[in-house]
Amino acid sequence: MNTRHFILELVIAFGILGFNNLSAQTDQSHPPFSGVITYSCEPVEEEGFAPFEVKVVTHGGQFRITESSESGKSQTFLLLGAAQGSVNQFTFFGTDIALTGPLPKSSIDSQYNSELVSSSNSQIIAGISCIPCGGNNWCAPSLGPSPAGWPGSSLPLIATIIYGDVSYIITATSVVELDPKEFRHNASYGDSFKIDKGRIVVDSKGFVELFQLTPPNEAIRY
Repeated sequence: MNTRHFILELVIAFGILGFNNLSAQTDQSHPPFSGVITYSCEPVEEEGFAPFEVKVVTHGGQFRITESSESGKSQTFLLLGAAQGSVNQFTFFGTDIALTGPLPKSSIDSQYNSELVSSSNSQIIAGISCIPCGGNNWCAPSLGPSPAGWPGSSLPLIATIIYGDVSYIITATSVVELDPKEFRHNASYGDSFKIDKGRIVVDSKGFVELFQLTPPNEAIRY
């Protein structure tokens, strides 16, 4: 991956990983998934943008989504629920920013049609069996609710992500399930949903004022 494609545009208003509208087939009787899914990423087109890795940490309806480039640069989204909204953590001209805002709008699940018929062939991905659904391989074996802004009803093991004119496929490489009762006491993940220390916390207006930028006419993301 050419890492110069990793940072494309700054987010003033939030848009989290843009998936095509697909309905995930999932058994909602399972308790919410608490744990970590690590994805590898592959561009759909040869010159397409793709992070090197995507990692999702989730517990109790909150999510931490980290996109990492091959060189180690990263951007992290915290999705903290309707009351707390979301936080986009990134570095802008050498300044570590935590940009706060509302949760991204949820995409509406598409109704099943001839193009969204499930395959009868199950796959084993990261040691878990699932059945792909739809043209973009949304494969979600009851791992709990997906983050706000993701169109499926459950976290996928494989899916195609759409970023405007570019797209890439994520495929789970590991799934670590944690006991919900122990999650916040886990040394590795207990502070997952806290803003990183040392960041300047601003909303979109404060960000524009901080860097003396001209407010954009519409939402931009990088």
